[in-house]
Amino acid sequence: MLVYNLDIEPGSLWLRSTPSEFAMKQPFFCTEAGIFYARRDFNTSRDYKDSYLLFYTVEGCGIIRQNGVMVKLMPGQALLLNCRTPQEYMTDSDTGIWTHYWAHIDGEGMKGLEDLLIPDKRITAMNGRDESMRREYDQILKNMENASVYTTLQVSLAIHNVLTNLAVRNSVSRSRNQKLIMDAADHISLHWNEEIPLSDLLAISHMSKSYFMRLFRQYIGTTPYNYMLSLRITKAKEYLEMTDMSVHEIASETGFSDDASFSTRFSAMAGMSPLKYRQSAITRRQAGQLKSVTAWPETVS
Repeated sequence: MLVYNLDIEPGSLWLRSTPSEFAMKQPFFCTEAGIFYARRDFNTSRDYKDSYLLFYTVEGCGIIRQNGVMVKLMPGQALLLNCRTPQEYMTDSDTGIWTHYWAHIDGEGMKGLEDLLIPDKRITAMNGRDESMRREYDQILKNMENASVYTTLQVSLAIHNVLTNLAVRNSVSRSRNQKLIMDAADHISLHWNEEIPLSDLLAISHMSKSYFMRLFRQYIGTTPYNYMLSLRITKAKEYLEMTDMSVHEIASETGFSDDASFSTRFSAMAGMSPLKYRQSAITRRQAGQLKSVTAWPETVS
């Protein structure tokens, strides 16, 4: 169900677009966007829309509610809303106006950014750079109506710039938790071929298990175990490419308990068996495509 009161000034802009097949293959695309000079009685209540909605306040203040959370979106702040969960938004009666850019966006790229921009599925106000934010929104509006390969790429790029800038700035604003998680990740990087009890990581981060696991995935992009596996498999690739160590020796050196588990994990993450990977490296070396690795980094930045 959708209920709204479009109390906006005549100079407001609302653009719609039907994404082409090409557009829907891009990391990001936009179906609707605009800038509203919203007055006091502007409000919207919606149960569901298969889209994300990105707001940016220019003047005044908006109120957004979802999942029991209420956010006042002040000038210079942005907010990402997943419209697949009931939501409502309106002009703050204290200011009586809410001038804001907005865009309904989607695409495969949203999957990786949603956890950063809507942490714990709680809507969050994020500080944006005024000039760059408005410039990127203007790019979206400028290119939406005239559909072509070029304008489609411009829209996708503008959305990417907005979201990644917000993600970086939002991560910095929560730097204490991020540092604790990065300390835990550094510990894994230093002891990648050893058994690392989860309790050691919890002691480093001073967090509960559930909170630590959630933040680790948010900041690192995967679980602690899979992060350790990626380090082990990367090192195994180096051994296969640059040494004549046997598969058994590499499995032992990279912390695997037996050859079978090493081969299974390697095949799953590299897309081929260790022996096939080695043969591929030999072929590439003979073709002059493989350069030596001079050192293995002790930490991952």
